[in-house]
Amino acid sequence: MPTTKRLALCLIVATALPLLAVGEAMAGGAFFPNFPPDVGLTALKTSGQVTAVIVLDPNGPVSSGAPATPTGTFGTIAITRQNVGTAAATFRVDPGSSLGELRFGCNPLLTNPRFVEFAPGVPGLPFGGPGPFANWLSTDVTAQLFSQLQVTLVDPATVTILMVPAIAGVTSAQCVPFPKASKTLDFLMLDPLIDNQHIKPLPPTYPDRTIPGVTDPMQQWFPGFLVLEVNIGFWAAPSTPTP
Repeated sequence: MPTTKRLALCLIVATALPLLAVGEAMAGGAFFPNFPPDVGLTALKTSGQVTAVIVLDPNGPVSSGAPATPTGTFGTIAITRQNVGTAAATFRVDPGSSLGELRFGCNPLLTNPRFVEFAPGVPGLPFGGPGPFANWLSTDVTAQLFSQLQVTLVDPATVTILMVPAIAGVTSAQCVPFPKASKTLDFLMLDPLIDNQHIKPLPPTYPDRTIPGVTDPMQQWFPGFLVLEVNIGFWAAPSTPTP
């Protein structure tokens, strides 16, 4: 099975997360991040040494009511630092982030404004802090992931923000089809325990959310899981070394 398909199907596991998720993975309300140069972090440094894969069910709503799909607003991020390793976490999109309400699903035309750009032509959108740079990934999770990769974002002695991870560019973006109804239970968390109890749950469904009469490509809904491969850069002072 291709890697992107396998990652997307693993989102089915997120169906059980409201019952089983670790608290910090859900903690912290999101908001559109501040612009790092406003506080002296004027250089967006990219080395190609840090990359990430993001898999998301981009279907809301986010701020009110249940998502339209069983795994809507849930995603997984895996960050890789060359010669160090990969750290991964599951997240849920919170209200107020750059991802918005996720009404338009996997619309590829929205990739840059959602993930990359503060404004057209201004890349380097932070995705999870620290501090006032929080976005769709909580600051606690972001700090934990980069700690595993031996990257210190905040000086522990002075609590000064040293660098802010951000998405500098997208190298690949694709929409992976939702699983067929007969396959949606295959990756359900704790499925063997459910089978042992002789329980046969109804398969989750992924509805068609097409918006009738809409002709603007930016306002159209696209089905599927969003799978992104991105380059990670770091906002920092010009003299601060970054990965």
